[in-house]
Amino acid sequence: MSLLLYSFLGLVAVGLLWFAVEKRRRRIRPITGGIDRSTTLPHTEAVELYSNSFSHCSRKVRLVLAELGIEAKHHSIDLIETGWYQTISAEYLKVNPSGLVPTLVHQGHPVFESDDILTYAQSIADADAPQLVPADERREAEMQEWLHFCAIVSADLMGGMKERAGACIPGLTMPLFITSIRYIPLRRILVGFLFHHTVKSPTLFFTFKVLGLRRMMRVSKLRELVHASRDAMRTHLETIDRSLAEHGKPWILGESYSLADVSISCMLLRLEETGWLRWFHASASLPHLSAYYDRLKARSAWKEAIEAHAHPIVTQARNDLEQIVETDPELAEVVYGPLTRSEAPGLDVPQQSAATASS
Repeated sequence: MSLLLYSFLGLVAVGLLWFAVEKRRRRIRPITGGIDRSTTLPHTEAVELYSNSFSHCSRKVRLVLAELGIEAKHHSIDLIETGWYQTISAEYLKVNPSGLVPTLVHQGHPVFESDDILTYAQSIADADAPQLVPADERREAEMQEWLHFCAIVSADLMGGMKERAGACIPGLTMPLFITSIRYIPLRRILVGFLFHHTVKSPTLFFTFKVLGLRRMMRVSKLRELVHASRDAMRTHLETIDRSLAEHGKPWILGESYSLADVSISCMLLRLEETGWLRWFHASASLPHLSAYYDRLKARSAWKEAIEAHAHPIVTQARNDLEQIVETDPELAEVVYGPLTRSEAPGLDVPQQSAATASS
């Protein structure tokens, strides 16, 4: 054999060895919720949080920490839509072997699963911190129902939309997700084919990148998913609005702000940044929900936990979607569905968005 051939085979062998080592380092494994006292991670602060600025569950945890006045060292972890697959990096998998965000670290011990983190945070808060978990058992049970109602689980793309608002979020996020992917370099998406635990995800992201929003929304299955999520969510928002109207109190459980409000607020934020909240307000009467969301955003914790963590890619994608509504009524109708000014009396719905209203 020639020296050139030996060199080539040597490079191939080194490459395969590197890949095998990296693949092994990036294996994921399932975890259970709550604190893992058997694991102690490197840490410099009593409380540290690994979260993503766009992640729905990360936002809930950041908001609770801010509401409870818990000081935390923040570690920003990227998802592909905010930059790259950091959640499946060998470094992050040492923090959370499942490759999910967020992860709270308390005194070096990781706490997994967002709703478990929410209740755990209450247990480590100062005695004079707000009580976000009702002491009354009936109220706590009601709060848990709202948390379940808003929860996003891995199987949500397969169903559950009629029962839970959280199950509608993945479908409604698709237009924003597709729009944000355009700002991610293709080479970073392709890394997923090497190390992501399932080839389905990078394949989907690659398709989003190549086809873009206009062509993806012409795919009937995706469009049907988005619009089915839209129709179910409108019903769920009406349920929230009625609940607020019935008791006439500022928060979803009454006079006291709770974890239920945290969960609903992050869901409404996702609807706002994807353009759906505006559509829902224009297609249904939700006066109590509108005032409720204004109160949620007016809280000081909101500025600290949400506004201070805005991501430039998500902000740009959000602006792009708003531009579509303003300047491209045909694509806006494909994404959101028909909406006429007569369906939204008194609301500022751009004339362009209604110009071609048809199903």
